[in-house]
Amino acid sequence: MEKSRIFALVIAVVLAVAGCTKDGPDLFKGNWSFKTSGTVVLTPSSGSGSLTASVVTESGQMDIITTDKDLGNMVITMNAVLGDAVVMDAVARGDSLTIDSFNRLVRLQVGMETVSADVTVSGGARRYDDTVIFTLEYTGVCTYNGSGYIIGGSDIKCVAKLNDY
Repeated sequence: MEKSRIFALVIAVVLAVAGCTKDGPDLFKGNWSFKTSGTVVLTPSSGSGSLTASVVTESGQMDIITTDKDLGNMVITMNAVLGDAVVMDAVARGDSLTIDSFNRLVRLQVGMETVSADVTVSGGARRYDDTVIFTLEYTGVCTYNGSGYIIGGSDIKCVAKLNDY
């Protein structure tokens, strides 16, 4: 009898702890400070060879807002200091956040020159303690020195730290 009480108590504690674990939208919602940086590979539209360009670093405030908790739907707003406001849709399931693809204009540093690029952004994120790390993929096109380039081979990270109030 004593063993079954201990077993029941252990099960109750495990269920209570599991019930307190955040996941889905509750894991990601909040106000965050962010910084985005990384590189992309530029391949000439005609010709051979490739260039590596750095994404011009952006930082600012990010809000992740739940729009439908049952479906995991969220909206992410990023307000970059001295930059653009970006709005994207995402879906949170379990411990991951998947961003719906969207288009935007970004600035790339190619050698000593800064160029604008039309990109499609996709990717996802995971939370680690008070930090969310986004792994992003940029694809698209840009013009550099009068030639067209295709953007691929991206290695873009956005690190967001939860703002404590």
